[in-house]
Amino acid sequence: MTAPEPHPLDAPKQQAAAADLAAVRRALTELPQTPQDPHGWAAGAEETLRAVIGMERKAQMEMRIALEGHLDGLPLRKTAPLAAMTLPELVAEHREGRAMLLRVLDHLLAVGGQHEVRAWTYGEEVPPAVYLLALRGRLERLTGLIAAQRLQSVKRSR
Repeated sequence: MTAPEPHPLDAPKQQAAAADLAAVRRALTELPQTPQDPHGWAAGAEETLRAVIGMERKAQMEMRIALEGHLDGLPLRKTAPLAAMTLPELVAEHREGRAMLLRVLDHLLAVGGQHEVRAWTYGEEVPPAVYLLALRGRLERLTGLIAAQRLQSVKRSR
């Protein structure tokens, strides 16, 4: 009999008490950006970026729902449908969307320091510290998907 798979929130919950949340937040800014030059990407690059952007939009929505009643000063960014975007448009959308995602995260952390808020992720409502750590894992995986797409493209061009 095999052991059950750990829940995606097990590690963030354990790390939340001892983590340097400011350092975790700073590290999110240092995640590699989507390469500006979309030339030479593999055929699946557009779909990969669409999936990543969609997941990051979902994360923003999770945080905005948690911030209900505390959204003052946090603009709502207009977005366009991803299906019709070209790869260069997707690259630009990803950069702008990531910047807004981090802005919403900062707002969640600030409000969470003053009021009781909980964000919904991985099927549970969690406090901002746990959400931050879970989001870090999600963004690292999504950034990895983009990097893998680029690596695949580089290998094909050799």
